[in-house]
Amino acid sequence: MRRTSLLALLLTLLLTLAACAAPASEPAGDTGAAADTAADSAVTIPSEPVYGGNLTVALDGEIDTIDPHVSVTIVGFQVYTQIFEGLVEATPTLDNVVPLLAESWEQTDDVTYVFTLRQGITFHDGSDFTAEDVVYSYDRVMSEDFGSPRRADLLPIESVTAVDDYTVEFKLTQPFAPFLTKLEVLRIVPADPENDPATNPVGTGPFAFVEWITGQRIELVKNENYWQEGRPYLDGVVFRPIAEPSTRVVELQTGSVDMLNSVPSKDVAALDADPNTDVYRVMGVVRDHIGFNMESPLFADNPNLRKAIGWAINREAIVEAIMFGYAVPAQIAIPSTHWAYNPAVEGAFGYDLAKAKEYYDASDPKPESITVKVSPTYPDQVKMAELLQQDLAQIGLDLQIEQLEWSTWIQQVVSEGNYEVEIVLISGGNDPDDFFYQWHRTGEVFNIQRYSDPDMDQMLADARVATDQETRRDLYYQIQEKLIEDAPMIHIIYRESIIATTARLQDFTMTGRYDMNFRDVWLTE
Repeated sequence: MRRTSLLALLLTLLLTLAACAAPASEPAGDTGAAADTAADSAVTIPSEPVYGGNLTVALDGEIDTIDPHVSVTIVGFQVYTQIFEGLVEATPTLDNVVPLLAESWEQTDDVTYVFTLRQGITFHDGSDFTAEDVVYSYDRVMSEDFGSPRRADLLPIESVTAVDDYTVEFKLTQPFAPFLTKLEVLRIVPADPENDPATNPVGTGPFAFVEWITGQRIELVKNENYWQEGRPYLDGVVFRPIAEPSTRVVELQTGSVDMLNSVPSKDVAALDADPNTDVYRVMGVVRDHIGFNMESPLFADNPNLRKAIGWAINREAIVEAIMFGYAVPAQIAIPSTHWAYNPAVEGAFGYDLAKAKEYYDASDPKPESITVKVSPTYPDQVKMAELLQQDLAQIGLDLQIEQLEWSTWIQQVVSEGNYEVEIVLISGGNDPDDFFYQWHRTGEVFNIQRYSDPDMDQMLADARVATDQETRRDLYYQIQEKLIEDAPMIHIIYRESIIATTARLQDFTMTGRYDMNFRDVWLTE
């Protein structure tokens, strides 16, 4: 299976959400309202939305691709969701999905869903949106030769059939609890095999592609024929990759950009106090972990070494000193507020250098030095590595830190498996499948630890097809306990999702996975 870059979640797996029938936990903290109030703002806000203006967004890195069937980075997700839409979309609280290009759907039996499509929708090139485009998009994702990272999400689908121009039938191989959640990743492209969405992105979304100058900007323009009447308000959107965190903040403060897709923790308080900026915060599904290459002779059959490192992580210090309090310690991928979270894993790893030393002394092999690969694109992970380096030195283990440019990190760690230890942040969705299946099942594209265990594979498969929540909860409890015991990756923190904007931006809704839906936003004069 072709491996591509990890983040995405970041989202877009990073990106999957709860099925309509599946209950989910509410995000902690704010649920999308800006931290600043209108009274504190230096901006006079009209009573009605204003049309016009271009929104400039600073991204914390370059996107991987605009192709929605290939991109797996958060920044890619933030861009391509302006252009491409799916049959369903997530609610802002990530606890449900609602119709988008589909007008409605009906589940006719355990394995059959029939979708009625909206009529009168056109793509940016003027062609009509029909059931043929849905079938084509599905076939494109599922082509093994194409190698889409979305393919695993849709594997339980046996067939997709155009019943007529505006009716599509999805037939599953077996009951699949997160089906509607997973369907969100199927962004619809025109049924034109000659067109490459990576170079000519054509969708049905509120904004159409103009140009992408690598390293400088991505420019989008208002879709004048958008199917949602009166939307969008903006004339266009420009995305600028600005890797240096302090530069991004200055650009917002001086008005050169209108939004930061990611805010350095140390700058949150200052931006929050500034009447010209608004800060949006929500405890979401983004977490940091330390991962081990399970094909490396150092770690493959050496759980004691992995656990030694797990017990040397000072999570409380990371939360306070590195994240400035905008995070909480983590033990496992799934948030503690989720219905599938196993409370038995709480405290599975703490900060205890004496215990870390015991595990290290029992390691076989017992290396004197190991290397962790991080990227300065995400400076928090560099600081985490430096703190861990100090603590591991106290038990006699030398941690070498290798910093790689982001694309090089992706190539070496994700694509090639050329690493011993890695630290990175990743995202999830809401259904428990989103947090475990692709990260821990043998051979999956996001399983960058190369972890492989037949019992884990079976439990992950069983949890997908179970239809009652109690059975699924029991399976996910077992999955979490096994992951703690095997420790292919060890979690560090759950971080707040934080976005900052000009106070001129109105009606922006924050989610826990860094969505940027600009369909309904507008700028004051």
